[in-house]
This record gives sequence, structure tokens and C-alpha cells, in this order.
Amino acid sequence: MKKMLTLLWGFLKEKNRWAIALVVVLLLITGGIIKIQRNKIANWKDKYQTEVKLKDALIDTVGYYKNAYGEVVAEKLTIQESIKNLEKIYGQLTDSQKELITRVKELDRKNNLIAAALITANVKIDSLLHGGKTVVDTTSKQVFFSDYYKKTIDDINYEVAYKFTVGKVVPSPITAMPTILIDSLYFPNKQFVDFHYIDDKKKGDPISFSVSNSNGFFNTVDIDSYAIPKLVPEYKSKFSEWYNKNGKWVIIGVGGVAVGTGATYLLLK
Repeated sequence: MKKMLTLLWGFLKEKNRWAIALVVVLLLITGGIIKIQRNKIANWKDKYQTEVKLKDALIDTVGYYKNAYGEVVAEKLTIQESIKNLEKIYGQLTDSQKELITRVKELDRKNNLIAAALITANVKIDSLLHGGKTVVDTTSKQVFFSDYYKKTIDDINYEVAYKFTVGKVVPSPITAMPTILIDSLYFPNKQFVDFHYIDDKKKGDPISFSVSNSNGFFNTVDIDSYAIPKLVPEYKSKFSEWYNKNGKWVIIGVGGVAVGTGATYLLLK
């Protein structure tokens, strides 16, 4: 078998070297065209996914769920787009998104920024019934309330510490008005934040940002986050730009070489 292949190759090499050259050229042309088209399709796909991710992130709202620690987690999609392109649609952004972009621009001037987030949160107290220590001072005509407690409701931890001072509550002139002074109100809280990919190949695995609070009194109202878009190597970006302008002429030119080679082969034959 090996001998037969050797003889066949020798025959082709002696008699049909121009045919071999033509086949090689045609294979190279076909491979080049396929590669260029695949790159173009990949670029179109990346552009589409980028546009979808930006649109979804701009209209996304905060979602809530509980994690393994019984904490309420607030989550929202992250904006992935260049600052230059975001400035083009600045009028379509919310006030929070505009503030985020402004802060990102300021930070990026000083550091190589990777990601950032702007979190809006508040402390919500439905009711707070004093059940701790009470001290009445008849000399200063004041009453002191203080307490520290931690409780869990529906797997959510609530922790609070406070000290209130109420004045002029013991017998005093009728014209005196009662007063209250909040000396301290303390809500211990641990906040955990993270960026993570969402497993969605069709949308290019968008990034989401989440924040959790260990204290149930803290309520995350809104989140807006930013992450630098996927970087494209400079050489690839320049090649894509050049090909979009000149690609068709390259194919025509290489095709012309192939036709010329074929014609030469026919004439020589």
C-alpha cells in the first residue's frame, strides 16, 4: 500500500504539478473565506449580545431572594458598555444610572477601574416597642430608655441597639413641654456584595450584581452597577475594522490569482 501511494504521488508530481498547485490554492482560498466568514459571524453575534445585555441591564429592576444565611439578597443586572457609548444615550438613563456613570468616569481617571456599584438603601422600622432598661431620675426630671436585642422573624435577623432620653416627664410646671432626645440608635449590619455571571449563553452570559444585609432592618431599594465590557485584543479589533472595508476585494483578488493559475495550467497542458 505504501509503495502504491509513493508511485501515485510520483506520478502526480511529475505529470500534474500544476493541478496540485491549483488544488492547494483553491483549498487555501476556501479555508480563508470560511475563516473570515466565521469571524464576521462571531463579531455580529458579539455585537448582538452586547446590545441585548445593555438593553436588559438598563430596564432591569431589583429582585429579592433569601440566601443560605437567611438574609434578603437584592440583585440586578450590571451595565456592560463603554463609557463613550453610554454618554451617547445619557438622556435615556435614570438619575441613579447617570450618577453611577459620573462616579465611574471620575474613578477611571485615577485608577484602572474594573467594576463599581451604586447602592441605595434605607432602614425600615415597622415598630419598636421598648422592653429593656428604664431609669427615672427625679433630680434631672429625665427618663432613660436603653436596650439591645436580636431576634429572628421569618429567617431574617433583626438587630438593634438604642438609648433614648426623655425629659420633663416627672412633676414640673404646667407650662413646660415634654421633650425627647435620641442619644443613640445603632443597627449592626454586615453587607456582602458580589458580581457574578448568569448562565445564559444566548445573551452572552451577562453579569449580575447582588447585595445582602445581615440585619433585616436594612432594605436595599435600588442598585446600579457597572463593569468594563469584554476587552477585544487590539490586533483583532484592527483586523476586523480593516476587513469590513477591504474584505471583499481580498476575496476577489485571491480568486483572480486562482483563475490565473488555472488558466496557466490549461495553456501549459
